[in-house]
Amino acid sequence: MSTFDSEVTARLAARTKRLRTGVWRLLFGDRRGLALFLCGLCFFGLYWRMGIYITDGSAIANTLVNVAEGRVVLTEVPYGSGLEAPGTYVGDRGPVGRNYGIVALAVPVLYALQGLGAVLDLGVVLIGLWSLALVGAVTTVGRLVERGWVIVGGCALAVVAFVANVALATPVAPALYPVLALQIVGMLAAALSGVFCYRLVACLHGQRVGIAAGTAVIVATPIAFWAALLKRHSFTVLCVAAALCALARSRTASEAVETRRVRALAYVPVALLAWIHAAEALLLFVPLVVVDFVTAERNDRRTLAVIGGTFVISLVPFFLTNLLVSGTPVEPPRMLPSYGAAEGLDLNGGGGSGSLISSLPLVGGLLRIASRFVSLLGEGAVVALTEPERSFQTFLRGGYIPAVASEDGFQAIRLTVLESAPLLAGLAAAPVAAGLWLRRQGRAALGSYLRSPAGVVDAVALASGLLFVFLFLPRLPLHAQVTVRYLHPLFLLGVYGLARLPAVRSAVTAYEWTAGSAYGGTLLVGGQLVVIALTAVDTGLGEAVQFHALLALATATVLAAWTTARALSDIVPERAGAVLLGITAGVGTIFVLLSGIEYFAYAGEFALPVVRRLSAALPLA
Repeated sequence: MSTFDSEVTARLAARTKRLRTGVWRLLFGDRRGLALFLCGLCFFGLYWRMGIYITDGSAIANTLVNVAEGRVVLTEVPYGSGLEAPGTYVGDRGPVGRNYGIVALAVPVLYALQGLGAVLDLGVVLIGLWSLALVGAVTTVGRLVERGWVIVGGCALAVVAFVANVALATPVAPALYPVLALQIVGMLAAALSGVFCYRLVACLHGQRVGIAAGTAVIVATPIAFWAALLKRHSFTVLCVAAALCALARSRTASEAVETRRVRALAYVPVALLAWIHAAEALLLFVPLVVVDFVTAERNDRRTLAVIGGTFVISLVPFFLTNLLVSGTPVEPPRMLPSYGAAEGLDLNGGGGSGSLISSLPLVGGLLRIASRFVSLLGEGAVVALTEPERSFQTFLRGGYIPAVASEDGFQAIRLTVLESAPLLAGLAAAPVAAGLWLRRQGRAALGSYLRSPAGVVDAVALASGLLFVFLFLPRLPLHAQVTVRYLHPLFLLGVYGLARLPAVRSAVTAYEWTAGSAYGGTLLVGGQLVVIALTAVDTGLGEAVQFHALLALATATVLAAWTTARALSDIVPERAGAVLLGITAGVGTIFVLLSGIEYFAYAGEFALPVVRRLSAALPLA
């Protein structure tokens, strides 16, 4: 090899290494982020059921099958009720699907599964991948905590789990490959949501609090429940978390170039979310752009060019997909007429059909979208103010609601936000803490706070969360929700808000082992007690879910009392708060595991066959 060839190879290798390092840092940040990611994948794999569980999941699977073959129009519809499946629309050139952004991410995964399945038993491959993820997780964690026994014991467990699962493995039908591809990218998105939550909180309050927040998102909220299901919600959470993380980093950057670059990166997740669900992207974009530009130190032409250019380039897939599907770059699939029965969020709306708009279809489309969007938000705000019962049944206590249960097999299998994630009860102290801070600091300090990194993120998080509530509250409570999935981002924002409370941060940093022990004890001992109690009562599915609801509310009430009391007085013991945080997080995890392993196990075959045996042995609903 010549000297010139050697130099070219060396430069290529260096660039490849820089690119790999850049992508690694962009996704995970550091080894702690990687550990969270791998642990999240291992956790989700414990109850991963291979199949379609909700009817409109068939539409996205059908969409993937067609996109993988090079077309956006649905000419092949092997899943569900075919073209009548909810989520299918009348496009410009024929029936089309939705969530094309998710589908595009799943296409390479589908190709990989098809390639592996052609030469290997895919069931064994999935078991091997999970076992490798476990090896990576324990190795990374062991090195972080400098404990060799964690690595040795974890690797031994991974080997035993691999052998046991392979012994019970069954073939995976090729018809499931598109479903598996979508589930895999969903789990990747859910795990990355925890990583970006860790990085966001760590940027503001240090790594200890960040690790606790990221872990809570992955294991103690319904984000884990929906990770492996064919829905968009994990991606919505990921985009929100990534945008807020970039926004926080832009306010803590030390150099103008880095600030400009990271500010521009904050708008990339918004564009990705628009490709998946345009209305939800607007819920994030509007607060982000307003707060970002109002609070930024400089908005010069170069900064505006970088941010605007990055955002427009990121929107190219969204525009192209819309053009192929609806014939116009600004009309997403969800605004098209439903192919079957009307369903989903209606963003069709009228208005603005004059001669000028008719001659300018692009302007007309934008005005029609804006008009309908503002109308929906206004309706939601009115509902929030005038129908407190609806908010109560969505956020606090639901129970048996006849109109909802009738669509869920006459079972009360729907939980409220607080029943789904009792950990969020700690936010009850937020108004108290804010009021005390304002009284101590005075109104003059409010402006400085709003321009601080934490204040900027707080403003976007609060505004975006309210907009999500306003958009979806008029439709809630609704069947097939289980954990209020339409308000999924609130679980991430709630954990972030919890990490912003001084009382919570102080308890976590001072007594992290106490909180961890309380969580582990709740999971191991409390989980067994829950199984024993439900077995003794001989409950059905609805009764079992409502048992979890009452257990969550009981622990949530105590946590809310502690956070409020601690905000008012420093004599309230911090250790008690650490214990309560661990217990409420554990209660959330117990529901996620039992719902996946037992309550809804009928929905599909487990990726880990050993879990199938465990599910069959549990005498629950």
